[in-house]
Amino acid sequence: CFFTKMKFNNTISKMKVKFNNPVDYFFDFGENSFLLNDYLNKKIKFSWHNKVKCICGKIFKEFYRQSFCYNCYWNSPQASPSIFKPELSKAHLGEEDRDLEWEKKYQLQNHVVYLSVSSGLKVGVTRESDFITRWIDQGAKKAVILAKTPNRYLAGEIEYHLKTNHKIPDRTNWRKMLQNQVSDHDLLSEKEVLKTYLNQDMLEYFCKEDKVIKFNYPVLKFPLKVKSLSLSKTPLIEGRLLGLKGQYLLLDEDRVFNVRKHEGFIVDLEL
Repeated sequence: CFFTKMKFNNTISKMKVKFNNPVDYFFDFGENSFLLNDYLNKKIKFSWHNKVKCICGKIFKEFYRQSFCYNCYWNSPQASPSIFKPELSKAHLGEEDRDLEWEKKYQLQNHVVYLSVSSGLKVGVTRESDFITRWIDQGAKKAVILAKTPNRYLAGEIEYHLKTNHKIPDRTNWRKMLQNQVSDHDLLSEKEVLKTYLNQDMLEYFCKEDKVIKFNYPVLKFPLKVKSLSLSKTPLIEGRLLGLKGQYLLLDEDRVFNVRKHEGFIVDLEL
């Protein structure tokens, strides 16, 4: 039986997190918020009835791509190419991609280029205001800031330079991350090596701080062989919650549920 017989109907949004030991995970479901850490080893159930809600507020039977309807995918600044490839940002030039005012607010703020270890060493870019959240969302074991820039474009240029010219990966092997198969890296040593790879105009943004942040996740058992779940294929998903890492729920029978991938799905939730 369920830990508490509670049933709600609302839209899935990505889990909120709080840096703690272990990380605290909060599931906001409409007006209700749950600390999922309290539900470890208890059952959770999602029932989907073929409805999704886009960021524009409209309800559809399915998304066009990712968590967007057709119109938002091609017109919303939240789905623009620069979101996924920061080196394409143009707000610092005063050039509009889709919505210049929104792009200025998002792109013309401090960003960081970072090194993290989620499965192996990787480089990434995020806003300075929420870099801890970004690292947790990726399931990082540890991370350090490599550079700080005044806008998204400059951070994207550094990341692009490192991944293109020096073959530093910018992606996580999510299966290994969830299985806790994480390679070991001395991030401060790696940071000094990467410093030598930076062009002269990039060195002014190099971060001299040497604070490595480490993360511990609330996991009772890691999956041996990852079985990814999708509400689009299996509208009813239920199981015992064995862990939380990245934006994933780790369930029994080696199953994992990507919460962020299901943002916008309107479901019945039972806890």
